[in-house]
Amino acid sequence: MEFSEDVLHYIWKYRLYKHINLTTKSGKPLIVLSPGILNKNAGPDFEHSRLIIDKTEWAGTIELHRRSSDWYVHQHQQDGAYNNVILHVVYEHDKEIRLPDGTIPETLELKPIINNELLAKYNALMQSKAWIPCQQYMPNIDSFIIEQWLERLLTERLQEKSDDLRKLLIEKKDDWEEVTYVLLARNFGFKVNAMPFELLAKNTPYKLINKNRHQPKMIEALLFGQAGLLEKDHFNDPYPNALKQNYSYLQRQYSLTPLPVSVWKFLRMRPANFPTIRLAQFAAWCAREKHLFSKILTLKSVEQFRCLFQELPIHDYWCEHYIFDKITKKHNPSLGLNSVDNIIVNTVVTILVGYGKYVGKETYLYRAIGLLEQLAGERNRVMNQFEELGLQVKTAAVSQALLQLKHKYCDRYRCLDCGIGLQVFKQNRTL
Repeated sequence: MEFSEDVLHYIWKYRLYKHINLTTKSGKPLIVLSPGILNKNAGPDFEHSRLIIDKTEWAGTIELHRRSSDWYVHQHQQDGAYNNVILHVVYEHDKEIRLPDGTIPETLELKPIINNELLAKYNALMQSKAWIPCQQYMPNIDSFIIEQWLERLLTERLQEKSDDLRKLLIEKKDDWEEVTYVLLARNFGFKVNAMPFELLAKNTPYKLINKNRHQPKMIEALLFGQAGLLEKDHFNDPYPNALKQNYSYLQRQYSLTPLPVSVWKFLRMRPANFPTIRLAQFAAWCAREKHLFSKILTLKSVEQFRCLFQELPIHDYWCEHYIFDKITKKHNPSLGLNSVDNIIVNTVVTILVGYGKYVGKETYLYRAIGLLEQLAGERNRVMNQFEELGLQVKTAAVSQALLQLKHKYCDRYRCLDCGIGLQVFKQNRTL
């Protein structure tokens, strides 16, 4: 049966074997007081382990292998770091080994004391073609276990977002207003045009927006021009022609270089999500709000944050257009509630978590989680699938945790690192 050494680490760490009346290969009684702590650096696999072998207590390190002979394959007999190994744990014992100092350590063979169903289950999970590997086992997992694991995943996801923010903060020389502006721009692109929006914000500094804040039409021209959407020689409608004229003035004044229009994606999108509409919304926000970062630190409730992004002063042209020069049925170009809540989840929360870590205050993390718990769960294919498995996605805190579970664990077959995966394996534990 094929499996990796990671499986043995998992079995040893969580004692997923018959651990009553254990004996080493030499026949000595063995009691595992502590399996130790998994070593993620060079050297033996587990550190600070404690055992009783033949009534004598031992403290030291433990090395695990599929076969005893792998000790020599990995050249451990030549590495002094392995002189402190007090037990060699193997799936199959096929060769007596010696430590670098020449002594023979005790060996525990796992093959006779592991339930074969456990390894079979591992192989089934690794080869699963289901939407998530443990899909068939999910209904049998205790809901409390799932809730606890999702809480941990939420913190992990927020930490990862904070780390990404830190890279941007370094790039922007600790300018939090500039960082907030770039993150918000990325969010206005949503999934499909997130990267072009981020490139636009980095290519159009926030200080340049502020210089023209008293003239909304100039901010519109600046953003549409920098997006490369005004490069056409002539438009039929007066509005885009006015934008083009104003951008030409700004381009000469500030030596601006627009993005190539090819970076924007229009295909297979609802017109309300066209980058032109999103740019109009973003321009309206930039013209209205000056210090978003400062407001994020002071506002408390979801409703207060929603007010920041609702009823933006978007130019009337976009009430009858989705793109330049093509009139459509009259519609409301404002951000919808779902889009506003998406900005709270992905920008506001990220800023709070990142700033809290920056200043060393966990209160900002708690505020961020509080906002997620006030918001309804996000609606997308991933959430629909989890609900079909019996999970309830009541809040954005849950949906964010489930996104982390799906993309960082299930899709990567990291069942051995997952709290739910542990329970799947424990279901067939034999004591």
